[in-house]
Amino acid sequence: MLIDCDTNKSILKQLCIDKHIVFTRYFFKHRENAQFIVNPHHQVMADTMDRVFRGEITRLIINVPPGYTKTEMAVLSFIARGLAYNPDSKFIHTSYADSLALQNSLTIRDIVLSHEYQELWPLQLRKDNQSKKSWYTEQGGGVLAVASGGTITGFRAGRMVDGFSGAIVIDDPLKPDDAYSDAKRNRVNNRIMNTLKSRLAHEKVPIILIMQRLHEEDCTGFLVEGGTGEKWHHLVLPAEIEKDYVYPSAYKYGIPIKHNLEVGPLWPYKHTLPILNTMRKADPYTTSSQYDQRPSPLGGGIFKDEWWSYYNEQVPPQFEYRFITGDTAQKKAEHNDRSVFGCFGVYKNNLYIIDVVKSKWEAPELRRALVDMYNKHKHATAPIGRLRWVHIEDKASGTDLIQSLKREGMPIKDIQRNRCKVARAHDTVPYLTSGFVHLPNNAPWLSDFKDEIRKFTPMGTHKYDDQVDMFMDGVEIGLMTKGVRVGTF
Repeated sequence: MLIDCDTNKSILKQLCIDKHIVFTRYFFKHRENAQFIVNPHHQVMADTMDRVFRGEITRLIINVPPGYTKTEMAVLSFIARGLAYNPDSKFIHTSYADSLALQNSLTIRDIVLSHEYQELWPLQLRKDNQSKKSWYTEQGGGVLAVASGGTITGFRAGRMVDGFSGAIVIDDPLKPDDAYSDAKRNRVNNRIMNTLKSRLAHEKVPIILIMQRLHEEDCTGFLVEGGTGEKWHHLVLPAEIEKDYVYPSAYKYGIPIKHNLEVGPLWPYKHTLPILNTMRKADPYTTSSQYDQRPSPLGGGIFKDEWWSYYNEQVPPQFEYRFITGDTAQKKAEHNDRSVFGCFGVYKNNLYIIDVVKSKWEAPELRRALVDMYNKHKHATAPIGRLRWVHIEDKASGTDLIQSLKREGMPIKDIQRNRCKVARAHDTVPYLTSGFVHLPNNAPWLSDFKDEIRKFTPMGTHKYDDQVDMFMDGVEIGLMTKGVRVGTF
């Protein structure tokens, strides 16, 4: 509908400036000659983009399945609206393929030149620079579009002014086929950390990353685990909204955005629950990563969530005895495993996991963590069974712990792991499926623990396995109460 009333024109102009969902719907309708089908997740995304324009968010990650209009809302409408919001705004836009970035740039330019846009904001483009790769407005704003690995010279996102003046917008920086190439992932991650950040006019200029998850160490994983040392607002929109979703504890640099969407399919118009379940059976890895936004290691996990048994930790069994197991890392480095300690209880030939603590500790901190864990459970209120032993692998930093704490009187035993992890895992499976192992119904460490156990694969494509080793040690020690000896215990 063309605007022929100055009053309506003024109202529409203000609504488009104030509300991202209004801008998106209006220009989509005129460009595509079709209605924009609004789903609740679109409103959540639009509200989040509004916060960027208001300056409330400067580092934003949105994870959403493919085909859920992420590019429409976070790239095309965002940049076109940004030029209306501030005509001298400057944007850098990247994607994994040069052709995609250039096509987005052309579409944004077409929106700006459209009759409907010009009726509201009569921006003029410079005639001397109107290529798809870079184009500018007469007011000094502009867009540079390149592939994730492309060259960026002579252009900065944003301006040295207060308020919104542009952004870096990254749309799917990694191609799905490249997800399991360490070199290609690292190249893209390092480019975000180094090249792109250096192209900001100042640190308050927003960076927006919108993508489907592809790998545990993709750009999202890299950033929310501290890749740039910055905090990132993180909007996670899986294809199925789960009731008991817990934001991963490993994402220490992520600020989860609450969306309050209803439990069930994110966009039933696209995927119903039966369709999603069929997809999970046909291709569990792709569905888990790209649709559920929960990347799983390639190769298929050994342990299944449905095998766990549970107990009410508020009314724990009167354990016959308890023990602690620990898995210690060799070095406190980004690529090393964490150290982890777990407390177990035995009751009527069943094993109960009581407590788990983990972190990347230096030697003095590691020793303090174990002593604290021991004291916490040694002095636990009776009657819940005597704490018998602390079991630690006699290797690397664990050897020093065993020697020093033995001298101080801690009842500590060394563990010798002489079999491969996969063989141990397969030996553990029957005792998990039989109901021998019990988890607490609700504990702060539970979600992360189950997630790591679930992702353990025979191909070694998982990221961490420190909790897996600690867990398998606990099962093998606990099996002694059943007269079963596994491995070298």
